[in-house]
Amino acid sequence: MSNREGRDELREHEFDGIKEYDNPLPRWWVWIFWATIVATPIYIVYYHFGPGALVADEYQQEMDAYYELQREQLLALGEVSEPVLRQLMENPAMLSAGEKIFIAKCVQCHARDGGGNIGPNLTDDYWLHGAELMDIHRTIRDGVPTKGMIAWAKQLSEVDIMAVTAYVGTLQGTTPAMPKPPQGELMVRKPLPEADAPDAGGAGGDTGDPSEAVTEEVPPAA
Repeated sequence: MSNREGRDELREHEFDGIKEYDNPLPRWWVWIFWATIVATPIYIVYYHFGPGALVADEYQQEMDAYYELQREQLLALGEVSEPVLRQLMENPAMLSAGEKIFIAKCVQCHARDGGGNIGPNLTDDYWLHGAELMDIHRTIRDGVPTKGMIAWAKQLSEVDIMAVTAYVGTLQGTTPAMPKPPQGELMVRKPLPEADAPDAGGAGGDTGDPSEAVTEEVPPAA
């Protein structure tokens, strides 16, 4: 008789014609089970109360490093300006990042498609605080306290504000499902003078094309 056959003993009780073996688990499985019990308090102490970094902490560190890199690349273009923001409207990575921020922070007031809810419609040609991208950037950054819009500069980085500004800029002229009636004044976004284009040095010198300065996709928030 093998060792396994000696361990597999048929129990005396029976339920609905079903009998049960007393079949011990393999020893290697039992040792792993006990090892996890021993390792658990060590893990908790090291990662939750000690120097160990949790997955969420490592993710945040990588995000901080990423945004710092983005900030340096954007600052290298010069100060925030209309030409720089216009070029960012053609940058898929920045628009994707801006869309994520818009969904997380803005849809409650402006609707998912920008058609407006509590806040104004962002898709038509009527604006309360200016139609230029620098006007939108200022509105997002400083807020409109009298209308209940907070100053997002307290929660978003400059890179985030530029990204969501560029995304909002692309909403104009789209067709939302339930557009809110126009508010504000009819304003047409002015075309950029040729001398102010970024490749002509209009945004703080020979800045190049900002749509090429930031090419990586922004990772999702935890």
